[in-house]
Formats: sequence, C-alpha cells, structure tokens
Amino acid sequence: MKKIGQFEIKTKIFPTEINIKDLKIGVNSIKNHFVIVDNNYKIENVIDKICDHAGGKLIKKGTSAICPMHGWKLNFKTLKYQDSHIEKTSIDFTVSNNILKFNDNESYLVNPHKVLNNKNNFKLRWLNHACTLMSNENLSIVTDPWLKGSAFLTGWWLDKPSPSDSIELVQNADYIYISHNHPDHLHPETLSLVDKNKKIIVGNFSSNSTEKYLKSLGFKNIYSLEFNEIYEIGEDFQVSVLKSGDFRDDSGLYLNIGGVETLLTVDSNFLNSYILPKNIDLLLTSFAGGASGFPLCYNNYSLEEKNKINKRGKLAMRASVLGYLNSTLPKNYMPYAGMFKEKAKRDSFIKDNNSKNNTEVYRETVEEKGINYLAPKNNIIYNFINGQFLEKKIIDINYLPSDKTEDIIANFKALYKYDSTEIINYLKKSRYIASQIVYIIPTNDGFSEIVNDIIFCNFKDHKFLIVKKEDIIEELKDFRTMQLYVREEIFAAIVQEKLPWEDFSIGFQMRVTRFPNEYESDFWYHFTNIYINSIHYKNDSNCGACEVINQNPVLNKKYK
Repeated sequence: MKKIGQFEIKTKIFPTEINIKDLKIGVNSIKNHFVIVDNNYKIENVIDKICDHAGGKLIKKGTSAICPMHGWKLNFKTLKYQDSHIEKTSIDFTVSNNILKFNDNESYLVNPHKVLNNKNNFKLRWLNHACTLMSNENLSIVTDPWLKGSAFLTGWWLDKPSPSDSIELVQNADYIYISHNHPDHLHPETLSLVDKNKKIIVGNFSSNSTEKYLKSLGFKNIYSLEFNEIYEIGEDFQVSVLKSGDFRDDSGLYLNIGGVETLLTVDSNFLNSYILPKNIDLLLTSFAGGASGFPLCYNNYSLEEKNKINKRGKLAMRASVLGYLNSTLPKNYMPYAGMFKEKAKRDSFIKDNNSKNNTEVYRETVEEKGINYLAPKNNIIYNFINGQFLEKKIIDINYLPSDKTEDIIANFKALYKYDSTEIINYLKKSRYIASQIVYIIPTNDGFSEIVNDIIFCNFKDHKFLIVKKEDIIEELKDFRTMQLYVREEIFAAIVQEKLPWEDFSIGFQMRVTRFPNEYESDFWYHFTNIYINSIHYKNDSNCGACEVINQNPVLNKKYK
C-alpha cells in the first residue's frame, strides 16, 4: 500500500451582496444563509443553513433554528447545537458602505492521481446489505461483510439469505473495508470465518473505535487510513476513506479502479461535508431509514408522534440520497446497506411500525436525472464496459441456510446473565463525568416487567448503587435524567463484552424515558466509541455463524 497524495479541492464561488437597510434586527433568512444583526444594526454572524449533524436544511424558529431531519436545534446567540459539543462556524464576510458581502461556495474533490487504463476490467457484485465485491484482474476488495446471523444483539436480521459463495468470496478478497464499528458492518460472526492475516482498511478515527474492535478479534493487518488521502493498494486500484460529517465514527469509501470512480457513502451523514468527487461513474448509498431506536423506543412520544417522526425519517433519508446525487452527479446509482428486518417475535411492535423505504423508491428519481439505476441483486455481476455497466446473471445461484431466530435468541439468553455487582464495577470504571442521572432497569422481552436489580447511576458524583422502583426520580434540577429499560440479557452482554451502547439502542432492545427530551450526544458517544473493550470478544455460538457450518456439509468441509 502506497500513499500517493490528497484530493484537490475545487471551489466555485457565488458572490452575494445585501444592503444592510434591507435587513432587520435579529435573524434574517437569506437563501442558503442566516444573517444575524444586533440592535445597533451590526452584523454579528453569517452562517449557512446546513445542519452539521446530517446535512439537513435548518429552518428558523424563534431564537433558534431546527433541522427537520432529526430535530437538532441551533441557538443563534451561541451558535451551539442543543445538547451537543458541535458548534456552527460563522463564514467570512465584509461590510462596506452599508453593503454586506459574502461568498456562497460549492466545493468538490478532484483526484489528481487518476489514471485511465481503458481495460474494461471493473466488476461489481452486491452480496447482501452493505457487503459488495469490487475488483479488476489484479485485486479485489469487499466492503462491510455481514452475511449470516444477527446484528445489534439479535435486534437485526438480514432480509434475505446471502449467496452460498459469498463467504468464500470474502475469504479470497485481497482487502476488506470496514466503514465503522456497528455490527451490521463490523460483524464478528462473519469475520470469524476470515483469516486473521487478511488486510483490512478502516478510517483513522480519533477514538480508534473500529481498529480496536478488529484487533480484539485477532486481526493483524489493519490499515488505518488518513481521511481524504489517496492510497494505491494495487495496480490501477486506488482507495480513499472519507469521514462522516457529524460527530459519529463513520466513514465512506472512494475507489478509482482503472479510471472508474466509485463512492460508497455507507451510513454516513453529510459525508465529508458534501465536498465529494463530481461526475463519478458509480454512487452507492444507504436507502431504507428505520435504522435507529429513535423514535419507536422512546417513551416520551405518543404512537401518533412516533409514526409522524418515522415518516419524516423516511423522507429525510430520501432527501439525503438526493443530496448525494446532487453533490456527485453520478452516471450510475445503486441503493444498498438497508436490507435488514426485525424478525424476532418479541419485536413485532417495531416490525409493524418501523416502515422503511424500498430500493425501487429511488429508481424513478435517478432515472429522471438521467442516471442509470443498478438494482442490488446478488445473482448479478455488473461489468463496466465502454462506459456503462452490463449485467451478467449467475446461473443456478444457491443460498446459505436461513437463521433460526428464536433458537439463536434462546442461546443468547443462556449465555449472558445479569449481575448487578459486575455492572456497578463496569460503570465505576467508565470515566464518564457529566450532570447525568441514568437508571439501568432490566426487563423481560416485552419491557413490561422488571426482572432484576435497578441500578442508579450519578455520573457527576460517580455514585452507583441498587435502588427500588419507587426510588426512581424522573426529573432533577441541574441534571439530565434517563430511565433505560433494557432487556436483561442484552445489558449483561453489553457489560461482559464491553460493547458499544448503540448496539442495544439501534437494535430496539430498550425503551427510554428522559428529561429533558433531548439527545444526549456526549453520553452515547462515550459509551459507544470510547468505553469499549480493548480485548473485544464475542462468542460465535450466540449468532448462528456456527450453524452455517453445521447445517451445510460443503461449508463444513471448506471452513472448518
């Protein structure tokens, strides 16, 4: 692997001039910007309307701005987002002769190291969810392999089985790219079937969350790539990892394979602040929505409110895809990374109410833009020939056995037992300090019964103790409070394996009551990316990976 340089950033500038006399005291909405004027008609700040969380468009509401995508709230006076360490930065502006001047910019990336070979040797195959195989005659790379078993502690299941040859394709690939540490992308059970010397590419997150997880699974050849740097990993094969534009440890992948430019945005919000390569050959984005415990797992909302928020989330996902299409202007587009279902009987409420976009929703949109739509079908190999993708169907494709959902959940319950003493010791070592009260409340499958010790957590004074149900305080002055109702065995697994807390949040394994009813970004970030095990280990038996081998004599012979 060779670092060959960075992208060039090209910028188009659109000068804007406004007569101050046309502005009012307070916040003025001007096309793509807010102009904030003080009582003396002095310009305080000029900020863009792009939400720094997920790239939504901020809407003025009183003394604040609200993002309709996820409800993030920006304070115009402090330029800080409510309950977040993220701040909005004022852009450069000048005032002369009562004329306010600033630039509206559009920036994009150019690969100055791009070489065209015109060999017509780029191939693409979608395998399942976020797992794709891309190759030329020299090298191959697989992305985010989740091919069998559950993710998010038995909360997510693959919509349909993976092809029977998919595991072997992952094993034989030269590189694996892991976008982030969520288990539908960094899936231990699938990776347990891969040689520990496999070369794996990750982004160089400051927390090293993804790299730490992979090292704990025994992988030795992990390449942590600097964001926006271009690397040559083989002949006519370049890659670059781009950072998600929000606070999360998430990334997307750029590839230049023989002059064919591809971008996978994965789950990233506002990838690289929408400063992306333009006129690329292929764009792949997530599409479904519904990949979060919010709002269905939050008790502060009525069912009607939850359904409204869920509908808004689906529309927000479509808007996000449209933003990527407009930023990259691709010739071809494939929706991927959304092929999951809630299959467990105990999650019927989530399944019934967590509606998602399907892949075909995007076909009309992209075709209206003159973009070729590629269907994610794992019985098709797409060959890029003479500037277009041609389909080659695989004949007589077979599939891996379906997961035995309820048996796997039963095994999981047998494996992980709730121990309040162990949990308190775990919490004491977390090193998280904030004015935050959390009640850990272990429940049955339906969250209707408390089945073990309730643990009170005061992260300001670092007090952790067992309390009774009647001791729970919903609101406390100068503190944020949160009641976490979590399935008993799920929280036990989180503690014993020191897993990211987002695993049970995204996996619909909890119900939450909080005050105030706002997202605790610092809290979730700490327990998802910082306080995770340096010696990560997950028992393969609870997820069904071994059942792939046990039920299939051909796989048993190959992979044992």
